[in-house]
This record gives sequence, structure tokens and C-alpha cells, in this order.
Amino acid sequence: MLGQFISDKGRSYNVIILAGGLSTRMGSASEHIPKALSKIGSQRAIDLLISKFLLISHKIVIGTGWHGDLLESYIAGRYPNQKIEFSRESINDIRNNAFSLLYALDHIDSRYGTVVSFCDLIMLSNPIVTDSSIFVATLATKGVLGTYRHSVETKNGVAQKITALETPQPIAQIDNGVVGFFVFSNTLLLKELAYSLARKGTLGDITTDIVTRYMKEEPTNVHEVSALLEFGTEDDLRKARAFWESS
Repeated sequence: MLGQFISDKGRSYNVIILAGGLSTRMGSASEHIPKALSKIGSQRAIDLLISKFLLISHKIVIGTGWHGDLLESYIAGRYPNQKIEFSRESINDIRNNAFSLLYALDHIDSRYGTVVSFCDLIMLSNPIVTDSSIFVATLATKGVLGTYRHSVETKNGVAQKITALETPQPIAQIDNGVVGFFVFSNTLLLKELAYSLARKGTLGDITTDIVTRYMKEEPTNVHEVSALLEFGTEDDLRKARAFWESS
């Protein structure tokens, strides 16, 4: 059911999995373990994520925060021969997903494109990873979809404008809900934008602050996701487990 991502022309990518933060929306589900170690069926979320990227990764960087020592120990023991590094966020310095990305960017190779995925999102479909891309959920997307803080307007499959929503909305209320999975073919531009915004003190969100600026300089395609699991809350995690078991 899961499969693996493949890339066009056999390209390899930096893969960044953002697994930091405090997991406050997860309640008791992450009281003793980080969200990425939550079980989906018989496997842990981080294993499902890593397995998706093995064919396309030049290097995997995992951003850790809450209970980061547990996640790092688990991965080091399970993947001793994989090229995996960690960008560690101090619990006292955790701010937002854009700063989590900022820490991870110090570990990647600018000669390769970069894929960024949130740790609480598992794409069940297997699109070909190519060029700069935003991935979206629609009414046709199956699985556990959660809620969305951004929508994107498109023209001929290319992103035109991202709208930040005042409150997170279910997919039934919006068009093209932006999911936490991005491909940046121009890693130098990605770094320049993130570092510049951080220096100015205006780095607050990946989609709002980085992606919106990136797509003005780099044409960015929009791809619909046919099936995914998003488990940003304890309730969504229960739904994700039920969907996985029934599929």
C-alpha cells in the first residue's frame, strides 16, 4: 500500500523530515514519545516516512525537538548504514516550523534539490518527484486529511498565489489545501530566503514566509495527492490507525 517515491532522471535529493516541536496537539499520544515514533499499524511513523524516501535520498536530515534523544537513539539503532543526520532544536528555543527548517538547512548539500516533509504526514500515493512542487489535498483525496492553514491558486498546474487562512479549515471548506510536503529544486534559493528572513526576524512559517517568496522566483508546480494520512492531533492519529488497518 505504501510504496516509494521515485524521481525523474534518477535525481537524488536532500530529504528533510521535520520532527521537532513540542507535539502539544497530540495530547497523551506523545506524552512519553515524540510524534514521529507513534505507531501506524505495526510500524512507527518515522519508519514509514524513511522507507518512502530511500530510493531518492542523497541524505536524510531529521529535525528533532521534544524527546529528541529517544528519536535519535531509535533511528541510529534501526538505520546504522543509512546516511541520516539530525538537526537538534533546543527545547528552550523551539519557535515554529520555519525555524525547524532553518536548523536543518545547515546540514544539506546545495548541489541537490531538497524535499521537505512534516513528520505527521504520510503520503500514500507515489508521485514522481520532479522540479519545484507544492502538494495539495482536495475533495477527491482519500485517507485522513486533518485541517489546512493555506490554500493555493493554480494556473495550468503552476502555483500562482498562496492564501493563509485565519483558522485551520477542513478540505470541504477550501480548494487545494496545502499539505506539509514540498520540493525545492533550487536549494541555494531556499537557503537564501530562509537565512535572509531569519536575519530580519520575519521567519514565522514555511508556507507563508518561504514558499510564497520561493515560487515568485522559481516556477512551482502543484500536484494533487490521491491519498494521505495527516495526524497532527490525537484524534487524527486514531483515525489514521483505523484507516491503515482497514486498507
